[in-house]
Amino acid sequence: MRNLLGSVIATVIVLSPLAAFGQAATPVDAPAATPAQPAAAPATAAPATLVAPVAPVAAPPIAFTWEALVDAYYMYNFTGDPSTQGPAGARQFDVVANSFSLNYAKLGVAADTQYVAFRMDLGAGHLAAVINAASKGTSAPGTVPVDLVATQYGNDFLVEQAFATVKPTSWLTLDAGRFVTTASAEVIESNKNWLYSRSMLFYGVPLLHTGLRVNATVNPSLKLQASLVNGWNNDPDNNIGKTFGANATFAPPDSGLNASLTTYIGKETTAGSGGNTRILIDGVVTKDIAQASVGLNVDYLKDGTPYWIGAAAMGKYAFTDMFNLAARFELISSKQNAFTVAFPAPSGATVYQGDAVLYEGTLMGGLVVAKHFETRLELRGDFANQDLFYKGGAARKNQFTGLAAFLAYF
Repeated sequence: MRNLLGSVIATVIVLSPLAAFGQAATPVDAPAATPAQPAAAPATAAPATLVAPVAPVAAPPIAFTWEALVDAYYMYNFTGDPSTQGPAGARQFDVVANSFSLNYAKLGVAADTQYVAFRMDLGAGHLAAVINAASKGTSAPGTVPVDLVATQYGNDFLVEQAFATVKPTSWLTLDAGRFVTTASAEVIESNKNWLYSRSMLFYGVPLLHTGLRVNATVNPSLKLQASLVNGWNNDPDNNIGKTFGANATFAPPDSGLNASLTTYIGKETTAGSGGNTRILIDGVVTKDIAQASVGLNVDYLKDGTPYWIGAAAMGKYAFTDMFNLAARFELISSKQNAFTVAFPAPSGATVYQGDAVLYEGTLMGGLVVAKHFETRLELRGDFANQDLFYKGGAARKNQFTGLAAFLAYF
């Protein structure tokens, strides 16, 4: 009897709080607490909440950017005989006379995330063929049955850039692949230069490199770069040596000033590891002053004993958003037989090798439509203290050209 009474008391004690709870959750005039019991059933699943579900990790956002360029021109060589005779001397990309020419059609795309990125620029046209010819002449033949160099560079399709980027920190990045050179005040894309034709200095610097490049942002004004590459415009490399590059760029935000110093040092030979060491030192300073921009480019190139030094001063003035004028004057002096030029003659090709002083002056007017289309009209005169130019088969000390360029870019 005692045990039965104890069980009843214990049951009352346990059930009393539940009854009180049910009454508190039920209106006073509710007939009974029993109908409310199903609503409390989820409480039996409480132990499952001890293990919270794991939220999926969101992929880092990817920022895609792209750019496009169509570059065409028509040039007339006033010194040419016949009229299709292209200009001689240190002219880089504008080499076709009396012909409408597709200079470069390019598409570039980039993807950027917090930790990695990539960039690829592909193009075709006369400019691409010129760069491929330079690459073919400095690259080693492939060891596979098909000549890799001839297959890769024997056309007018160009892989201008293709590199991947890793970002170990917010201020340090590593690039691997092919990228454009850091030297020169000018670049491959015509729309990004103040004038259409490239300077003679641009003719003497590398265009592309394949290898590794480290970029460091010291502060918002100063950026440093170091690279280890095959050499000048070559992939695969033509020797077992490698070229070292370094750059420092000083560009304070909102100052309009950009100052850059670049060097490349390495052996550029056709075989083995011997040969001369090639040294390039390139300095560029540009400054924006209201509607005007001025710049100075100085280069020193030494390949073994021969060397040359040159400087180019340039300026641009934007009268309106639609119309601008640009001009350039430059001079190059070579020493120790550093200058070599070949030009056709009735009796066969003639080659001059020795010392020379070259200078040129260029004047250009640009008409911009909707910030994405531009027509450029340019007059240029090239001069030398030696007979480095020609009219037909007659050597001479000057040449004059005029061109109209048509650029569409996004």
